[in-house]
Amino acid sequence: MKFLSCKLFTVASFFGVFTINLFFSQPALSAVSCERGTIRHFKNGSLASCILSRDTRVNISNNRVGTFTFPCQAKNFIEFGQKSQFKSCKLAKDIRIRKGNSVETCKKDKIVSVSTSGDGKKLSISCPSY
Repeated sequence: MKFLSCKLFTVASFFGVFTINLFFSQPALSAVSCERGTIRHFKNGSLASCILSRDTRVNISNNRVGTFTFPCQAKNFIEFGQKSQFKSCKLAKDIRIRKGNSVETCKKDKIVSVSTSGDGKKLSISCPSY
């Protein structure tokens, strides 16, 4: 009986850790609500861009660079890359971005642009003031 109890505990622990790992390692998924007639797709069928019908929070999650949230403004374009990675939008709120030892503020109504290196190790976020 003790042997069976020990095996059952081991199996339960394994599935518990597996479930926690699966739950916390996956990036967040979200839906984008677009204005009718503004949707553009890539040849592979993924969303290229559209005009947002409501304010939308875009979450980017990566094991190497962390998680970032971008509040995108309704009635403005949102753009994605061919592999469905977020590229840019007009900000609905100010955001703060840490770059090395400094913090940069991207102001509301500015366009924020995001790009990722091919290996996924570097994330570049910019919000030019022009």
